[in-house]
Amino acid sequence: MTTSLAKPKPINGEADLQLQRVETLHQQLKAEHARAQELLARLKGEEYQAAAARNPPPPPKAQDWVRDPKALDKKVAEFRKRAEKLEKAAGVKNNALDMGLPELKAEEREIRDLEARVSGLEGRVRGFEGLPPDKELALLEVEKMRKELEALARRRDAMFEGLVEGEK
Repeated sequence: MTTSLAKPKPINGEADLQLQRVETLHQQLKAEHARAQELLARLKGEEYQAAAARNPPPPPKAQDWVRDPKALDKKVAEFRKRAEKLEKAAGVKNNALDMGLPELKAEEREIRDLEARVSGLEGRVRGFEGLPPDKELALLEVEKMRKELEALARRRDAMFEGLVEGEK
């Protein structure tokens, strides 16, 4: 009788099954713990620390907006109203959010045309560099340059005639 008390006999196979399940779960937990430790070590590594330093967390208010979508919706509405007020105050109409792709392409073409026009005007303005700001003085300077050009043209013509007569 003493041997039977020292060595318990399984009442049924259910206890053995439960023990196997517990051991399997324990092994899975150990493996998951090892993976978590490995991930934690990688996150504490230089690569992730450098990335975290480059990308600081958003300010506390922004974090609140991310956590609470309703607050974010309110802020978006507030910013839109502020943008509309600024557009009205500046007299600018900006419907970029309402525009489709064809409208944006047309707007881009217009901008490129304007850029080309500005480049042409800048070239014309460069032609006036060195002239005095006063209109009368500028006209005198232009007349002076015109006379100098005519003198140079006469000199060129005279030199050309001299070359032609020298060849005969």
